[in-house]
Amino acid sequence: MASFETVNVLERCQVAPPPVMVDEKSKSLPLTFFDMPWLHSHLMEILIFYAFPHPKTHFIETIIPNFKHSLSLALRHFYFLAGNLIFPPNFTKPEIRYKDGDSVSLIFAESTRDFNYLIGSHPRNVAEFHPLVPQLSPVSMSSSILAAPLLAIQVTLFPNFGISLGFTFPHSVADGNTFSQFLRLWASINKLGEETAMLQDRVLPFYDRTVVKDPLGIESIFWNQVGKIKFEGYRPRPSTNNVLATFVLSQEDLQRLKRWVAVKCPTLSHVSSFTVACAYVWACMAKARAKSGEDVGENEPEHLAFVGDCRAYFDPPIPANYFGNCLAPCSATVKSLELITEDGFIVAANTIGKAIQERLRNKEGIVKGLEKWMSNYKSLNPKRIFGVAGSPKFSCYDTDFGLGRPCKGEIISIDATKSISLNEGKNNKEDVEIGLSFPKIQMDVFTSIFVNDLKIYD
Repeated sequence: MASFETVNVLERCQVAPPPVMVDEKSKSLPLTFFDMPWLHSHLMEILIFYAFPHPKTHFIETIIPNFKHSLSLALRHFYFLAGNLIFPPNFTKPEIRYKDGDSVSLIFAESTRDFNYLIGSHPRNVAEFHPLVPQLSPVSMSSSILAAPLLAIQVTLFPNFGISLGFTFPHSVADGNTFSQFLRLWASINKLGEETAMLQDRVLPFYDRTVVKDPLGIESIFWNQVGKIKFEGYRPRPSTNNVLATFVLSQEDLQRLKRWVAVKCPTLSHVSSFTVACAYVWACMAKARAKSGEDVGENEPEHLAFVGDCRAYFDPPIPANYFGNCLAPCSATVKSLELITEDGFIVAANTIGKAIQERLRNKEGIVKGLEKWMSNYKSLNPKRIFGVAGSPKFSCYDTDFGLGRPCKGEIISIDATKSISLNEGKNNKEDVEIGLSFPKIQMDVFTSIFVNDLKIYD
């Protein structure tokens, strides 16, 4: 893998929230069955870029002190992010725990890389982004108790051009909904001040885990599976030569694709932008792999794994501001030959749509069959699975720290997880941005197919 210039670190610090005025019982959170499947997964790595046409002196005098202060105030409400994932001895169930003095690692750095190149949509080597993403502090061990930090942040200056904000955190502590709420609160406090931000109907995190009902004993089933694997630290980032690129399905593209699916798949009760975007990209990926010479049997099953926020589908509903994970798994399986045919997109859309209907609109409840989530996933061929990260519902483009709207958002960890990323369009909320990480040759083939196949649905 090619090596790329590292950043120049200007300051390393630990940012703690002000004293948290809650009782000791409220400083620990047990993991639920929604959190456990992510315990041994790759870390989430996210980058958000902002224009900042100012010199280094302005960055040091304004951005550094303001960001440190506003982060501390945001952590007053999201204090568990400053805590640790605690693993007691003897394979006891872990929990998230905060104690006074816990803090988040915050790095301020400087880069001489080409800012405009990095925020482009064209293929860029994934390794070029790694210096902008922070590493979590090492796990620590005391009295046979292992403590794993939960959040690291890096703010990197590109003098006279821009700033990037990099975030690293384990999925086991937060899903996209929770992390987006934290990010929006921090941004709002940095821009407006805490008092004004609180007056703007900022929803604070809901920490009561008793709202997650478990009549089927799923937590015990999952712990019997993940608890057998000793946690010694987060999984390291794999080394690849892949390139990262962004594609956009416009509102008009999505409407055309939806019309085709509505006609060809009349049994689907609802055809969403998520469904057609995932289906179109999945079919294009299968065709690109075939045209790139990848040896795949015609009857080889291809799998698309994704999750859906299910807070609203519980009875009674779980609050939208519930802190943690509340994601129901869905998966779609199609034979390779079916995906690479002219009707591959339609087949994919029908399969994805039915999977969503069966999971989120299950009359027997959202948790029906959930106990098989981990065992079912492990039974799939890992070489034939693609995941979906992010969602157009949790747009980074609404996150204004007082610097204006972001120039670009990237989920860098899709390279490690073999996933595609979805985000709301930057210029139109009805567009969908898709992030992909592939070898360069395969990315070139995918690009051609992605552009040309859209003409079929005019």
